[in-house]
Amino acid sequence: MVVRDPSGRMDDCYLFTTDLSASDAWVITQFAWRWSIEVLFRASKQVMDLEAPQHWCQESVEKLAPWVWSMQSVIMVWYVSAGQTLPEAQELRELMGDWDSEWSLRHMIQVLRRAILNATINPNSADEAELRDMVETLKKWANLAA
Repeated sequence: MVVRDPSGRMDDCYLFTTDLSASDAWVITQFAWRWSIEVLFRASKQVMDLEAPQHWCQESVEKLAPWVWSMQSVIMVWYVSAGQTLPEAQELRELMGDWDSEWSLRHMIQVLRRAILNATINPNSADEAELRDMVETLKKWANLAA
């Protein structure tokens, strides 16, 4: 089956099933339900580095994925409820390219990282010149870590 965007903005989508009796509506619905799971898996691997740690026992392997997915959920809930209105979110929105999305996990983590740095480094941390230098250095290092 081929799914086309009537406005022509999105590419055609080709959907397949081995169930020859399946209706078109069923195939599209199953694809839509599955898509959010695929996005979760992709973010888990690419943003949260789910596959990076080496595990030496079955128990640690079984605990890692639920922990990572829980952290993704916490970050997303924080962003939707508080993070998207912060000045750090607006600052990053202005730097986005056509390929970026405000609703990507990578963006949400960048906003969280900047918000934490801005909230924890205050004018009493050092004299003004040292503070400005420290803030810029930390921001550069934090942004490189992404």
